[in-house]
Amino acid sequence: MVERFDVFVVGGGGTGSEVAFSLARRSKLKIGIAERDKLGGECNHYGCVPTKVMLKSAKVAASARGADEFGVHTGDVHVDFGAVMKRARSIIDGFSGGGAKPFEEQGVTVLFDEVRLVGPHRLESAAGQIIEAEHIVLATGTEATAPPVPGLDGAPYWTNREAIWGSDHVPSSLIVLGSGPIGIEFAQVYARFGAAVTVVELFDRILYVEDPDSSAAMVPVLEGDGMKLLTGAKTTKVEHDTNGWRLFIDGRPDPVESEALLVATGRKPCFDEHDLEAAGVQMKEGKPVLDETLRTTGEKVWVAGDATGELLFTHIGGYEAEIVVDDILGTRRARDYRVVPKVTYCEPEVASVGITEEAARKEGRDVVTSLLQIGDNERAVIEGVTHGIVKLVADRSSGELLGGHIVAETAGDMIHEVVAAMATRAPIEAVAEAIHSYPTLSESLKGAFLGLAEQLR
Repeated sequence: MVERFDVFVVGGGGTGSEVAFSLARRSKLKIGIAERDKLGGECNHYGCVPTKVMLKSAKVAASARGADEFGVHTGDVHVDFGAVMKRARSIIDGFSGGGAKPFEEQGVTVLFDEVRLVGPHRLESAAGQIIEAEHIVLATGTEATAPPVPGLDGAPYWTNREAIWGSDHVPSSLIVLGSGPIGIEFAQVYARFGAAVTVVELFDRILYVEDPDSSAAMVPVLEGDGMKLLTGAKTTKVEHDTNGWRLFIDGRPDPVESEALLVATGRKPCFDEHDLEAAGVQMKEGKPVLDETLRTTGEKVWVAGDATGELLFTHIGGYEAEIVVDDILGTRRARDYRVVPKVTYCEPEVASVGITEEAARKEGRDVVTSLLQIGDNERAVIEGVTHGIVKLVADRSSGELLGGHIVAETAGDMIHEVVAAMATRAPIEAVAEAIHSYPTLSESLKGAFLGLAEQLR
C-alpha cells in the first residue's frame, strides 16, 4: 500500500517540526512527518533543554556556596541529582508532552517509525509502508562521534545522552574529552555537582572556535570550580575496567584516571539508514551537497538543521526551516549566515557573532579591536561576577563591524546588541553614542563601541 504526500519530513526535531508546522499554516498541502525516537528531537530531550536545567542547578549550587561573600550564610550545600533530573524531565514534558496532537490539529500526519529515503520521491518505513512525496525534507539531525583513539571503540563512555540520562548519581570523578561548548558545559555542571573533573583538549586552548581572549577569560573561572584543564594534550590510548577509566596522554608518564568518561569531540549528520545514492543525493566529506536554498542534488529533496553538518545550532535549524518552506512554496530566497550568534551556556556565558580578530587578519584585513574587562563594570562588581571581557572587531578601512566576543554573566543576551548592529550595518559611532542604562553590563558594550569609534575617526 502506498501513501502519498505533497511534502514528507523525516525527523521530528526542532527543524523538521518547524517545516511541518510552517507549511501547515501557510498552505493546504498534504504533509507528513516521521520520527523514530521522540518528537522534539535531540535538543529538547538530550541537549539544549536538559543541559540548561542542569546548568541552572549548578549555578544555584555555586551561588549558595559563595553566599558568604554577600552576607548570606547557607551552611553545607548538597546537590540532589535525582531532584535535578526530575525537574529536567518535567520541563521537557511541558514542552513536548503533547506528542502528535499539536501536529494532527494542524492536519499533519505523524508516523512514529524509522523512515528511510529509498529513491526519487520515495520512502519506506521500518514496518514496510511505502511513502511517495513530491517534496522530501531530511531533518535527521546528528549523532556524537568519537576520535580514533585505541580503546574507545565499543567502550561504555558517555556522550551527551549518557551525561544527562545515563547515570543515577554524580560520579566521583569525570574526564571530559573535548572542550567545545558541549564539553565545557558538562564539565562545569559536574564539577559544581561535586565531581573531580579533568578536561582534556587536543588544541592549545579550550573553546578553540572562540576568540583566544574569550578562551583565556574562562580559564580562571573553570579552574576556580576545581577543574584541571589539560590543553595541547594528545590522547594515545584509553583503558576501561571495573575500576573506571584510564586515559593516556602523549608525553605524560601517568594516565588520567576517573570513574566516568565523557567524549565530546564532535558530531556527524545521520544518514546511515538512507539510500542517498538511489535518490541522487550527493555527499562530500560526510556532508550533503546543498545549494543556496538547501536543496540537495536529488530531485526536490532538501536537508536542513543539524543534518547539514554546518552550523549546529537550534536557532539556525529554525531559520533553515523557513528557507526550505519558502522554496517549496515558490518564494525562493538564499540562505545567509553572515550574522549568526552562538552561546556557550557556562557561567559566565561565552557568546560571539561574526569572526575573530585572528580570522579577520588571516583574511588580510586591517583590523581594529576594542577590548574591555568585565571586572571594570560596576554592575559586574555588584553582582560578584567580574571574570570576562567584551571584545569588538572592525575593519579600519570600511568601518564595518566584523565580530563581537563576550564573556559575561549575561553574554547570551548582550551579544544581540552586536547582532543587531551587524545585521543592520549600523554605524559604530551611532551605537557608541546611544544611551545605555546604568548600572548594567551593557555599559561595557557601549565602552567597547566607543573604543572602536575613537580609533576609526
